[in-house]
Amino acid sequence: MGSQGMSSSSPLVVKKSQVFIVKPSKTTPNDSLSLSTLDNDPYLEILAKTIYVYAPPTSKDVHEDPTSLLEQALSHALVYYYPLAGKLHRRSQDHRLELKCTSVDGVPFVKATSECTLASLNYLEDIDEALYQLVPCDEAATYGSYNALALQVTTFACGGITIGTALSHSLCDGFGACQFFKALTEFAAGKAEPSIVPAWDRHCLTSNNFNLNVGQVEEEQAPKLIDFVEACSNVATSPYTPTNDMVCEILNITSQDITQLKKTISEEVTTLEILAAHVWKARCLALKLSPEGTTLFGMAVGIRRIVEPPLQEGYYGNAFVKGNVAMKAKELSNSPLSHVVKLIKEAKRAAMEKKYLHEQLREIERSLKVKVMCGGGNGAFMLLTDWRQMGLLDEVDFGYGGTVNIVPLVPKYIPDICIFLPRKNGGVRVLVTLPRAAMDNFKMHVNLLTTNPLIL
Repeated sequence: MGSQGMSSSSPLVVKKSQVFIVKPSKTTPNDSLSLSTLDNDPYLEILAKTIYVYAPPTSKDVHEDPTSLLEQALSHALVYYYPLAGKLHRRSQDHRLELKCTSVDGVPFVKATSECTLASLNYLEDIDEALYQLVPCDEAATYGSYNALALQVTTFACGGITIGTALSHSLCDGFGACQFFKALTEFAAGKAEPSIVPAWDRHCLTSNNFNLNVGQVEEEQAPKLIDFVEACSNVATSPYTPTNDMVCEILNITSQDITQLKKTISEEVTTLEILAAHVWKARCLALKLSPEGTTLFGMAVGIRRIVEPPLQEGYYGNAFVKGNVAMKAKELSNSPLSHVVKLIKEAKRAAMEKKYLHEQLREIERSLKVKVMCGGGNGAFMLLTDWRQMGLLDEVDFGYGGTVNIVPLVPKYIPDICIFLPRKNGGVRVLVTLPRAAMDNFKMHVNLLTTNPLIL
């Protein structure tokens, strides 16, 4: 297992142009669009920032100005994805999100350059605060409207480029973001239309339109949802938090590491289940969470397959629920890994039931009226999202081959996020954010899977 972490200094210096607006290349509707219940989840209202890294092209037959090429591609893509050129705001009367799209709207676009080479930056393998220079600076406002998408293209001295996106999580989940990004690169490659035609259809995932008989839900055994009010009343604490000295690192878990870890479990287990259990337990031990306090694990579980009628292939809104597990810290610390895996399996299984989705939709609707504040950032929470099956490494060659790296930038103020990233040579790249004082301890516990897995 290896890791990349935040360096103390970086040679990266980026010179940005003035922001300008890219509009759809054709006339698009003037709309006021409503979002789904899942989209309205207050905890999703963030701008997710991601950097896509492209090595210098090996072919001489490449566009002389990749920035202008991508600007044009964005303009064409926005004809199909015109809602991403709109502005979001929450209505004061019911706290629901509304998206307004007008002919004067567009996507903020930044052209940037750097005199560095990507090789000198290790193709951004090292997570560093300086990387925020490679994404747009626009932030979602607490009040008023804000852009749903912003884009920045940075060209490097070596000829390589990065594409930095700031995209509203309220409009797209991971699959939706990847679908849009693939369309963008397809237009840059000269395609006349995207391979997947986007579908809005947000009404399909609202609590009043979801196709499930409410009486049936009440008659059947109620889905086992975590009572967050109760759980948050006794959240575990850590001696390392609160702190502003946070560090983000990516741990490389090889296929051999995962195979060895699976051998500790007698039953059949997926990579997601075994690695999620191991990382959650390692975080608990590394943070020295208070034994009698509650620690919570949550993971995004896709529900596209259980909706009836099925969501269209091009649906790019949020289509997942949160599968949750709550345990006392001492129970998590002392339990064999097989027990933690069992609880995660049960949470996944429950989250795939239609009645569970219905209850989550109703819970979000309730939160819009009386928002339950359950503060994170103290180490008691681990929120997992798995990017490995989203097609991020699929190649759409617009002269630069495929991406050589994808870097999600997780703000320090939401350190509870853990992301499983794809690894070209197999295995998993695990992105975590922890107090600096606890990171070495965390890596030590994770390393037990290669040194002495039998003690787990």
